[in-house]
Amino acid sequence: MPIKPHPKFEEIEEALRLFCKQGKPFAGVCYRCVESQFVHQVITGEGSRLYGARWTPKNSFPSVYLCQTAEMALQEYLARGRRMKLSDHKSLPMMMVSVKLKVANFLDITDMEVASVINPILETEKNHWRVVQDRREAISQAVGRAIKEMGFSGIAVPSQVSSGHKNIVIFPGNLVLTDILSTPGLKPLP
Repeated sequence: MPIKPHPKFEEIEEALRLFCKQGKPFAGVCYRCVESQFVHQVITGEGSRLYGARWTPKNSFPSVYLCQTAEMALQEYLARGRRMKLSDHKSLPMMMVSVKLKVANFLDITDMEVASVINPILETEKNHWRVVQDRREAISQAVGRAIKEMGFSGIAVPSQVSSGHKNIVIFPGNLVLTDILSTPGLKPLP
């Protein structure tokens, strides 16, 4: 069941329209650490669709969350476990997956011009997205939804784990035929 939209969604959407033509290509190898039972779901985005994530409202659309370096993927994974009050050794075993990525319509929301519009919007809500998302869409989730609905295939976002680093969020439903989102080193299950 979809959750209630953020009350200022239309204002957010209007503010972000400034950037509707600013999508750029992005390509590279990104990384994700996951529990072994979820390794074959890395590029589906189903976890964020079902349970919500920072830029994805709960019960909405799939989004694939990635890191630009293997080190950041491990940091993000361990930080998630620590938020869940798990000691590092209880977060193991895990698998790190490389993801080949090539998208044509990508928005870097850490870009100074884009951030000057998005950051004040994000600062209007002091509660963490996890606290809000069971009642309604959190502000960051509303921003993510607005960007996805504008047709972008993905976004670069600031890491909350490591200042100065970026994470990558891909919207699989917005990929076009020439885009690539694959796990080349991952063998299919028998």
